Amino acid sequence: MPATTEAVYRVMLDKPTADLDELAAHVGLSAEAARAELTVLAELMLVSVGPEGCPFFAIPPEQALEVLLAAEEARISECQRRVGRAREDLGELVDAFVASRSLRDSAGFVEQIDDPSVVTSRLFQLARSGTRKVSFMLPGDAVPAEAIGPSARLDNELLSRGIPLRAIVSDTSLESRHWRDHLTGQAGRGVQVRSHPAPPQRLVIVDESVAIVSRAHAPGALVMKDPDLVAPITALFDAVWHASAPVLAERTPAAEGEEFSDARVRQVVALLAQGQKDEAIARRLQVSVRTVRRLVSASLTTLHAESRFEAGVIAVRRGWVS
Repeated sequence: MPATTEAVYRVMLDKPTADLDELAAHVGLSAEAARAELTVLAELMLVSVGPEGCPFFAIPPEQALEVLLAAEEARISECQRRVGRAREDLGELVDAFVASRSLRDSAGFVEQIDDPSVVTSRLFQLARSGTRKVSFMLPGDAVPAEAIGPSARLDNELLSRGIPLRAIVSDTSLESRHWRDHLTGQAGRGVQVRSHPAPPQRLVIVDESVAIVSRAHAPGALVMKDPDLVAPITALFDAVWHASAPVLAERTPAAEGEEFSDARVRQVVALLAQGQKDEAIARRLQVSVRTVRRLVSASLTTLHAESRFEAGVIAVRRGWVS
């Protein structure tokens, strides 16, 4: 409600017998402007019309609140309906855009897309249709800072629907601060993120029924729906996933000698289970070798293990490492 309209309503509550001129004087308006505000209040059903057509009777606040809330709920409901319709329209537009720019085999099992921009639309389309799980493998360099926004919005939409997300990125990509910060933030929101020295293929798997794989010697991607094609791609992802190390939300103090978090200890144990040496772990976590050795000691204490190997075995049994 506009401030002036609310001010008129408040004066009517405080001075129920005030006539139009008194009302206008209290609010600092002309009689004509005050009458216009009364008309607005009448449209909002916050004042009732008197016997001679003068809307000078304020509806009690508790009743007025119910009226306002009902109007606001109706407005929100209409906005939600429009948003829902816009989503449907967007899906139809993406379908038309992709269909006109891709090639499909006669059975519809394999789809070839040559234009990278169309691949992005197709990925958006397929990922949003996910209902069980969406997995990403991203080899190479970090995603540019300007491209993170759309990716994060898609991640967050899927997470809001309870769709588990897994992502494998390259170790070298984590050297980019903006990308590392983004991934640790997404890990804190529920995305399962792991890093690998050399992920072999750029791909996305939706519900283990559709795979989007980048082409090796040409731009674009192949979209595969044939179970006989999707199964080995899913197996490849799982194998790389098990050979990768978790990227956890950063909660460990940066200064050496400070207490280490459970998240960091678990991260170190996952690397120990892979047989990683202290120097490799230090590079992966971007800390000193000295810090790694203290983390290893902390992990042995936490797990009541007598060796690095035993710590890895115990971590697997506890489900820290899958």
